[in-house]
Amino acid sequence: RMSHVSEMWCYHWRWKLQHCFCLFTTYIICMQQGAYGCYDCRIVLTDPSGIFTSPCFPSDYPNSQACKWIIRAPHGFIIQLTFIDFDIEEAPGCIYDSLTLDNGESPMNLCGITAKGLSYNSTGNEMIVSFKSDFSIQKKGFNASYVRIAVSLRNQKVIIPQVPDVDAVSVAETVSLPDLSQFTLCFEATKGNSDDNDDWKVFTYTDALSTEFFSFGKTTKGHFLSISGTQCILENALPRNAEFFTGTFQQLCIVGDSFSGSVGIYAKSTYHIVYCPGIFGKVIPGNGRLVLGSNTNEVSSLNGDIYNFRLWNFTMNVQTLANLSCDVKGNIVDWENEFWSIPTSALKAENNLSCGSYLIPSSAIEPTSCANLGSLCQATVNATTPTPPTVTTNMPDTNRNDKPNNGGMFYRISITVFSSSSNSVSKVHDVVAEWLNRTFQNWNYTVYVVNISIHPGSVKEGVREKRSIKSFEGLALLVYNSTNNINLEEEDIRQKLLSNNGTMEGGYKLQSVEVDPVEKCLAEENPPNYFWPDTRPTVTNFTLCHGSTVQTASRTCYLGLQNYTSYWGQPDLRNCTENAADIANQLLNLTGEGQQLTSDKVNDVVQKLKKIVNDEEIDESLGSTVVTIFSNILTSSDSVLAASSSEALKTIDALALKIQFTGPSMSISTRNLALGVSSINSTSFKGGSFSVSPQNNASDFQV
Repeated sequence: RMSHVSEMWCYHWRWKLQHCFCLFTTYIICMQQGAYGCYDCRIVLTDPSGIFTSPCFPSDYPNSQACKWIIRAPHGFIIQLTFIDFDIEEAPGCIYDSLTLDNGESPMNLCGITAKGLSYNSTGNEMIVSFKSDFSIQKKGFNASYVRIAVSLRNQKVIIPQVPDVDAVSVAETVSLPDLSQFTLCFEATKGNSDDNDDWKVFTYTDALSTEFFSFGKTTKGHFLSISGTQCILENALPRNAEFFTGTFQQLCIVGDSFSGSVGIYAKSTYHIVYCPGIFGKVIPGNGRLVLGSNTNEVSSLNGDIYNFRLWNFTMNVQTLANLSCDVKGNIVDWENEFWSIPTSALKAENNLSCGSYLIPSSAIEPTSCANLGSLCQATVNATTPTPPTVTTNMPDTNRNDKPNNGGMFYRISITVFSSSSNSVSKVHDVVAEWLNRTFQNWNYTVYVVNISIHPGSVKEGVREKRSIKSFEGLALLVYNSTNNINLEEEDIRQKLLSNNGTMEGGYKLQSVEVDPVEKCLAEENPPNYFWPDTRPTVTNFTLCHGSTVQTASRTCYLGLQNYTSYWGQPDLRNCTENAADIANQLLNLTGEGQQLTSDKVNDVVQKLKKIVNDEEIDESLGSTVVTIFSNILTSSDSVLAASSSEALKTIDALALKIQFTGPSMSISTRNLALGVSSINSTSFKGGSFSVSPQNNASDFQV
């Protein structure tokens, strides 16, 4: 049971004994709300998908854990959690060890093995998973995977099915399509880079007898629009011998008018009209079925993804198409869930979709008072080392702040035990473990012992004369969670052990005991320009990459389990040498909506973008990310932009000259910045034209 008393949580624990006749002793342990005896298991998870486990999985979880994982997604998503493996101590009402799942509606407690293989959905964009274990009986724990599922189609694309009528994606049966004499159709699509097939369809519309009346695709003759049996080749509007759709999303709008026999194509900010007399007076009949891809085995489906498919029963002019925003809904078909029938296997959530929302990652680790004991988990993996006892006791009532805690989270205990009996090392191990358990059980500090090792020792000459005297050397690690900054002296530990010498069973006697705090990893510079301060064992330190105010390097102070000494791990500088796309994505998050940008930070971002543009190969995808970052920067005040605006404009110019793209031209449009580039043959060029229009009818824009 758990009750709240004077801003503290009180847990009423019950000893669990396996015998029929037992004495139940209830201990009341009051502690501040927070984890104790745990490793870093209070974490905020914001990735689109991932896996997390109970501490030390697949080995048994330690005693006295208090973990919490908060899984967050952007608005418009829910969280689906699946337990790949699940084994937590079973008890009525899960009163001992348990996992609590808060889906935003009704928290539930889980234990035993029944949750294995089950999935749970959140009601909103956040799910909280809490795990606790008491002081005895450990199990394997759990292994869970999570994935964000987009509630709104705005946050997900659709993988076009490649086999007709198998997991088909279609307009919902509840949507009634009218007769169409005029229409405007817009969508975005991608095509696999390795697919050389030139015979495919993006969508197909048929009547109840499967007669095709409306489709768009490509053949060896070029891209086509088919209306009521007439195939109109869209030459000059879309490339015949090159791919319009690539590995990145390209938007295409098609405007059909049977009264004039014309088809308008708006692509890459360019509008072309193709006259097709065969569609004059043709009407696309209503009440049919529209599917994405092909509906027959004779013609393939476009091998790619599709997004933001919208259909109107009227024509739009070029100005309207240029200003078309995400808020303009298709009045016949829109990119919303209620308009479509889509199997889950065809849906894929993705960041940075043109009309979607993406989550700016927050802090990965929630503040906690827990020591990171992840490196200790391997102690339970060693088959030759019996499971170490774990002791959890009440905290003292007084705070001792007279001496700073000098890294004493871990203490090395070295003991020498004499025995007159001829026992094996494993027997001595069991006796010593039991004795340590009793010794620290009722102490005024929250401590537990891990990784006890015993080996035969040497007997001094004076003692050797006594018959059958054997010596054993023991080594153990005492872990102390210094909640409330209460200090624990090594001499206190030593005296506690000596005072309980007489309680060791089996004729064993404690001959000597030494207690030493495990040292910190000492401050050092490695490699040059990377400075690491004194660090406690199992703690990871972070520092900025040299010359960066954005990217970080990390280094962990490890705890060696052979002799319980600390040592530095190798610096992790992977973030400092990431590829251009990774760096650009980090900068995109850094400059995203809601981020506070200073003049220095903007200047740092511009310098990094300049380096990317100067040093890297720039394709359309990377170029789009870079332009979006510049667009984000432009939301800053004039004073913030003053020092770096000139450099930013020069970098954009350099980007325009360097970016690689397919086709005669390309354009990138963002909220505050648009970039158009054309590839021109200098020998045949006789002039050209371009158009620029503001978004959302804004009046103040510059070319």
